[in-house]
Amino acid sequence: MSFGTQLREYRDEYLHISQKQMAEDLGVDGATMSRYESSERAFPIYLVPIIKKIYNIPDDVLLAMILDKPLKTVRPFSNQTLDSSATYEKGFLTQYGSLIENEPLLKEFILRANSLDYENRQLLLSGMLNFMQLFENQTDK
Repeated sequence: MSFGTQLREYRDEYLHISQKQMAEDLGVDGATMSRYESSERAFPIYLVPIIKKIYNIPDDVLLAMILDKPLKTVRPFSNQTLDSSATYEKGFLTQYGSLIENEPLLKEFILRANSLDYENRQLLLSGMLNFMQLFENQTDK
């Protein structure tokens, strides 16, 4: 395993966030993040302190990731996982909460998405992400 593989395990099992979300948080392209996690590309050293800060990764866990030690043997994660997830969610709300509060259309979208069952909500959100990608592709040209 590599640092990228360890990071993917931590992201999946303990942070419960998508690869795309982590890429956005770190300011890298999604394809680049995929290459880091699959060890096709070395994870840049300058991003290590950034991920530690963003996701509140404990020192012993980060060291295990760097030294390629199994994460589950470092410490029990149940409480630490909740702490990392809560810290991340709090940071997300701090960063984007005012946007949600000040944008009536965004509020309405969230309310309508919330009224859907899980499957239809996933279809809606997936469609919106695809539409946003198309929009970005058209406006970047």
